[in-house]
Amino acid sequence: MAKVCLVSSAGGHLAEVLSAVGEILDEHEFFLCVTGFKTVRGMRLEGIRRIYEMPMLWRYQEPFGVLASLLVSLPMFVWIFLKERPDVLVTVGAEIAIPAFLVNRLLFRKRALFIESLTRIETPSATGGWMARLATRVLVQWPSLLAFYGSKAEYRGRMI
Repeated sequence: MAKVCLVSSAGGHLAEVLSAVGEILDEHEFFLCVTGFKTVRGMRLEGIRRIYEMPMLWRYQEPFGVLASLLVSLPMFVWIFLKERPDVLVTVGAEIAIPAFLVNRLLFRKRALFIESLTRIETPSATGGWMARLATRVLVQWPSLLAFYGSKAEYRGRMI
């Protein structure tokens, strides 16, 4: 049984990542690091053991706001990963995945899976550009995206 960290924003990204792992929720231990915590509180999240509320990184568009958000989220992920000891990180995207995967890459070196959103058909997402460097594996839902992600990419077809 693996311990899996799901990293997401609330809304569509969370729906996609939960759908992608839905069949294996009973087989592993899952916890969630999520922005938009108030939205998530009303959702039914069977199979998720713990939920950590994370700051929204791009809430403040000016550079100082982004830097301040990163300075808050990076140590939060270090603390969460030391406490939880995940075996695998999984995300469908959103900016909160960047500091999570960065902390993992620099300090923990666990498997990190990025699933490109189903809505990205011809070009990768902005987060996908970062994930191509930080993830150990990239799953795409459209074959047209394979060229953007190189050898880390695997075409899986529709996952939701």
